[in-house]
Amino acid sequence: MPTIRACIPTDRGPWYLQQFCTHAYAMASPRAHRMRLHRNDIADVRLSVETADNDALVQFAPWGTCTLHADAGTLTVRIDAADPPALQRIRDIVTRDLERFGRGSIRIVWTDIADTEGAPPS
Repeated sequence: MPTIRACIPTDRGPWYLQQFCTHAYAMASPRAHRMRLHRNDIADVRLSVETADNDALVQFAPWGTCTLHADAGTLTVRIDAADPPALQRIRDIVTRDLERFGRGSIRIVWTDIADTEGAPPS
């Protein structure tokens, strides 16, 4: 399972997490228009969002998941995907949204995580 992580230095981590989840909730709504990818393809993906304090889990079924954790100085984002194309799709969506929310004030650098660390704890 391909996995990547980004540790984004920001003093606004909780705000970014909240903005991302609010947007994901809106996209998960039955009234939302279907997600469009960067290639303008219509995606067959179902979103669900779970939040607790400064943590969130966004499921992009069947592609994979995005987990977020915010603290005073960092927003940590992790993507676990079903396969490399799904990883690319989720990464593009997350990167585009967070950069748009930051209006150029954040830079996201993704790091591959070895498969031995790839499975989320159960």
